[in-house]
Amino acid sequence: MNIRQGAWHIAKHELSRDWIGVVFTVLFCLYLALITTSVYNDDERITSWLLDMVFIVTFPSLAFVMNKTTMRFWRDDTYTGKLAEWRTIPIPLSHLVIGRLLQLVMVLTLALTIFFTTQYVLVSQLHEQISIGAYILFALFWYFYALSMAVGYVYFEIGHTGKAYALFCYISVVVFVLICVVIGLAKAGLVHGLLGELQKGHWWYTAGAFAVCAVTLYSGYMIIKRRLKQRHYLNKKLLMSS
Repeated sequence: MNIRQGAWHIAKHELSRDWIGVVFTVLFCLYLALITTSVYNDDERITSWLLDMVFIVTFPSLAFVMNKTTMRFWRDDTYTGKLAEWRTIPIPLSHLVIGRLLQLVMVLTLALTIFFTTQYVLVSQLHEQISIGAYILFALFWYFYALSMAVGYVYFEIGHTGKAYALFCYISVVVFVLICVVIGLAKAGLVHGLLGELQKGHWWYTAGAFAVCAVTLYSGYMIIKRRLKQRHYLNKKLLMSS
């Protein structure tokens, strides 16, 4: 089995096993799209700040399926146990890493397609004042941003213990919120500002996001693969209970 086949098999296996989690992720994404539609029609600074917060903080997490494993990673260190099981088969590390990244791409593509399609249909300000081309570039910019950030989450998800991953998630949220606070204090609405720039034909924002995402995916693959070669796969709870 070559790398492409092996990675596809892993991604397909994980998504088919977690189909209920995929459904919950899609429903959450739809809910998020619906509750943020009114923000576009409000010129208040606080609502613009909230929109920036949703995009910056939430979008990277939409690449991850909402399931029991995700909710238990701190207590049970579930990813370490799963990786240990996979390594006994054995499965090449390249298959594991690309398969996980492929799963990331598939889930995020589904989630953000639903999010941006819902908003474009329901928000009159978008489909009346923003061209479809500019809006597609806008959606792609945030897609590339979310995917780039999500690669960092995957590095900690499968490259470290559950507690280290949880701490990284918490710290990331705090950092993202602080960034949003700075943007809000500067009165620089990022979401509205980007829409305006892309409507003017400034496509290079999305091109830059794509370039960063491509570099992040490749370097992330190499770094995660190297990390999996070095890390241990012993779950302390499992050892104590055996």
